[in-house]
Amino acid sequence: MSLHEYVSNIPAGYVESGPADSNSFLALRIALVQNDSDGLIEALHNISTPGNPSFGQYLSSNESAKFTAPSPQTEAAVKSWLQGTRLHASAITPAGDWLQFNTTVHVANELLGANFSVFTHTATGEQAIRTLNYSIPTDLVGHIDFVHPTISFPSPSPPPAVFSVRARDFDDVAPDDCTPDIVTPYCAHRIYGIPLGTITPAAGWIGVPAFEKENANKADLSKFMAHFRPDVKDSRAKTFEVESINGGKNLQDPDETGLEANIDVQYTVGIASGVPVTFLPIGETPTRSKDFDALYIYLLNQKERPSVISISYGFEEDDVSLSISRRVCYGLAQLAAEGVSVIAGSGDGGVGGPLVGDKKCYKNEFVPTFPASCPYVTAVGGTALRSTSSGALTEIGASFSGGGFSKYFTNQESRWQGRAVQQYLQRIGTLYEDRFRRDGRAFPDVSAVGDKIMIYFKGEVERVFGTSISAPIFASMIALINVERSKVNKRPLGFLNEFLYSNPQAFKDITTGTNPGCNTAGFPALENWDAVTGLGTPKYDALKAAGLAW
Repeated sequence: MSLHEYVSNIPAGYVESGPADSNSFLALRIALVQNDSDGLIEALHNISTPGNPSFGQYLSSNESAKFTAPSPQTEAAVKSWLQGTRLHASAITPAGDWLQFNTTVHVANELLGANFSVFTHTATGEQAIRTLNYSIPTDLVGHIDFVHPTISFPSPSPPPAVFSVRARDFDDVAPDDCTPDIVTPYCAHRIYGIPLGTITPAAGWIGVPAFEKENANKADLSKFMAHFRPDVKDSRAKTFEVESINGGKNLQDPDETGLEANIDVQYTVGIASGVPVTFLPIGETPTRSKDFDALYIYLLNQKERPSVISISYGFEEDDVSLSISRRVCYGLAQLAAEGVSVIAGSGDGGVGGPLVGDKKCYKNEFVPTFPASCPYVTAVGGTALRSTSSGALTEIGASFSGGGFSKYFTNQESRWQGRAVQQYLQRIGTLYEDRFRRDGRAFPDVSAVGDKIMIYFKGEVERVFGTSISAPIFASMIALINVERSKVNKRPLGFLNEFLYSNPQAFKDITTGTNPGCNTAGFPALENWDAVTGLGTPKYDALKAAGLAW
């Protein structure tokens, strides 16, 4: 046996409560080494680069699976090992690169040379069965990427990634109010030039995944649309469908309503009126690591995919191992190569990570947010409205806007950022040089307003903030541009980052604001790309023109 993965210490916030019961049930997944993951990424770049013979030619499911499938040797070696232990594993992806099997703690300990124990999170009381190390047979090194869940501990259920404020009665807010203190869907349409009205899409839909047992309330959406989008008359443009993943539910009891889920559906249905929206509640799975793996695995198994996915959830990048983060990132890249735009909020804790609030940053290092830090995701930061001396509205980088540089992914993997990010690094010089990885994938890519936003929650109007609103606003704009592309027989935009960085003229540069965290003032917003607002906020007409020309 060869030691395969380990952690030196129990993760912060957890204590070991003792050995796991030998008869306790475990559902384990084995990630097999893919035969050509680098080829998948190269194919994605070719598809996204104008002038390349493969430009715009998205991969079919079978074509992408050829890159991610294990080699015949890997498949045979792992299958032989499992058969020798009398365990039956089934493939859960079309390519067969993920296997899943059920067993007991006793068998898992023997199989992996592990010591599975019960670990308790002191703040929440949540328990998980994990091990601090595990091994695999030496002859399987190079065939098995990792086994999960083993050394990666679940992120305890956090408070909402967005925060509501009801310091006053907002019921009298007019649909077209647009001030630094009140942002409505009409306001977003106004500041970005998004056309109003209900469109009839030829194809494509927006997928809105939900974690943490969040429920999107249809009664709240109905009130939201009646109040803030009274111009929308078509009943089909004022609701959403539900598609369950791993038994996820969308409970409609008002007491079960999720703030995050309500935001996501209200600002996709409310901005991209007429584009179908499907809510994707994800049930708890054995991995319990925000289950982004469950999301992409489910979608890869479907014949029809959304053209746009809007993700408003995230966790600290190193909450899970590099191997898991990379596999999830490549899974999202596989969806991108098949023509799906994957969009995620950049986090709400500035340089301190996904969540708002004071926190101690380990070794004073800044905290990247995943999946925003994945190069094949379009990360959306947040802005806030301000009034100029003339009374006009302008945008600044919001203090909560997550931004910075990945610890796990490099700028070589986000090569389209190249010069834009290098110029920023040159301008900030040695600022915080010991707190982040200067050659890491930089984020956010773009931004949208995310402060003082009106929603309905449990039947009342609330005011919220967070990149959880910025992401669905930007995702809705991409969905609308996809509709325009379909009118001229063009396919959806798919992977966005190459397109966005090639068209900086389609964004309003935001040069004011910082994103404090980790006892620092955070990064500054500067001319051109910056680590607070990315390329800036979209100018819809310019972005549409670029999208039609792409």
